[in-house]
Amino acid sequence: MPNPEQVTRYTIHPARDVRAPRMTVALVSDIHASNPSMSETRLGRLVAQVNALGADLILLLGDYAGHVKLGRDLPPDVVLPRLQHLAAPLGVHAVFGNHDWRDDPAAQKAGTPTFWHRAFQAHGIPTYSNTHSRIETDRGAFQLAGLESQQAKGRQTKTGPMGYDDWPALAANLDPDVFTLLMAHEPDIFPDLPDWVDLTVSGHTHGGQIAPFGRALYVPSRHGTRYAYGHFQSGQKQLVVSAGLGYSGPPIRIGRPPEIVLLDIV
Repeated sequence: MPNPEQVTRYTIHPARDVRAPRMTVALVSDIHASNPSMSETRLGRLVAQVNALGADLILLLGDYAGHVKLGRDLPPDVVLPRLQHLAAPLGVHAVFGNHDWRDDPAAQKAGTPTFWHRAFQAHGIPTYSNTHSRIETDRGAFQLAGLESQQAKGRQTKTGPMGYDDWPALAANLDPDVFTLLMAHEPDIFPDLPDWVDLTVSGHTHGGQIAPFGRALYVPSRHGTRYAYGHFQSGQKQLVVSAGLGYSGPPIRIGRPPEIVLLDIV
């Protein structure tokens, strides 16, 4: 039997004087579903392991599409029936990454929902594209927001925006007096966020994927390796960046194993 995925756990103490619900949150990022590295069988084991963690909330942070060298990408109609079995008391919620947009060039060009977006909706998993929801719990309410991919159109260019993210539109509908949890596939937005965005959770970087001695050599971010991996705090806002689970490009990880992240918000 293959080893289970590594679980990395962080304790999050809200820095702002705002009521925050005590809860555990599981982060699943950068699946990059592809045979043989992230097969349908491994997906099934992953889902079972995440459910067994007993998190109150499960967040899927994008890049479900494969794009692994020498791999065979799994389509949404194979991936979603597996992910559909994820379950948590406060629900399973998802955003999309740059590879999900790249998988559907027509949608990428037009800025319309990709076939990954449509598949998630068809399988009943709530998705967020510069939108939010207010979630009530017996430990207090919080607002869960999701930013669209900041690299949906590709790598950084000088000709205009590279993503379909719209933070100003999203922020206009959020209440600064309520604990705010933001899903953003790429962590690049973090320095530009106001202090009332209590916690941002991201993937995208793979922790560098190749990170000898824990030091990422390269990250596809406008901040370089600054937010490659881990827990960051700036003022009253915090960021957690997951190393994710799959591969992008070569199916190699050095010094940064795949992981599920579990957050204890206390």
